[in-house]
Amino acid sequence: MLSVKNLMRRVAARFGYEISVNTTPRSDGDGTFEHAREMVSGATMLPRKRLVSLYDQVVYCNAIGLQGSMVECGVWKGGAVGLMALALKSTGGPLRDLHLFDSFQGICEPDPAVDGELAIKEVGYRPDLSDGVIKAVKGIYDPLGGHGTVAESKALIEQRIGYPSARVHYHVGWFQDTVPVARDQIGPIALLRLDGDWYASTKVCLDNLYDLVVPGGFIILDDYGTYEGCRKATDEFLLGRGIQAYLHTVDRGCYYLIKPE
Repeated sequence: MLSVKNLMRRVAARFGYEISVNTTPRSDGDGTFEHAREMVSGATMLPRKRLVSLYDQVVYCNAIGLQGSMVECGVWKGGAVGLMALALKSTGGPLRDLHLFDSFQGICEPDPAVDGELAIKEVGYRPDLSDGVIKAVKGIYDPLGGHGTVAESKALIEQRIGYPSARVHYHVGWFQDTVPVARDQIGPIALLRLDGDWYASTKVCLDNLYDLVVPGGFIILDDYGTYEGCRKATDEFLLGRGIQAYLHTVDRGCYYLIKPE
């Protein structure tokens, strides 16, 4: 049976028309987004919809004068932060501090108790977490050229894009070790992007960084619709804090909320 969408496309085709989804940023009137996307394409795994959404959110922050830095937890090779930097530069407004949190040694093992079957399936085995030591999963990023490094992020953001190095801050290590320490050094946050996949990674970031996000600022949850752990950590946090905020959908995996006033 044809879906309604496919039926509409067939009918339109009979009359010489084509139905397509508009995935051009509202803020992109002169092709700056396409140029930015091309510059970061080899350094990010984000699909186009997520890049479009992120670009618009950054431009919006500058357009309304929202105060604060841009923070990403889960950087890989720096592509998403690179897109933020290019979006900031495109507005002609003030440049912001960019904070990059990543182990820069790969993704950590999921916890079978909270992260769900998909997480365990993708990793390929059930880790023994009884010793409480966080371990990197080996080989996950090998097909994509390996895990990201600080050097790769610097080469993209500071050298190729030309964002001032004094404005880019690298926090190297597992979130559980770096985020609580850096919390008091960051100041207000306009946009917080979480891409840590699992329950513990999401929880520690929300617990320590949510309060720094200014009212009207963005909290992006890249894995909310994909991994049980991220969804569980987010739902528990919002419920425990009594936060009533609508979760907007970018695509099936990525959601975001705007911090209530």
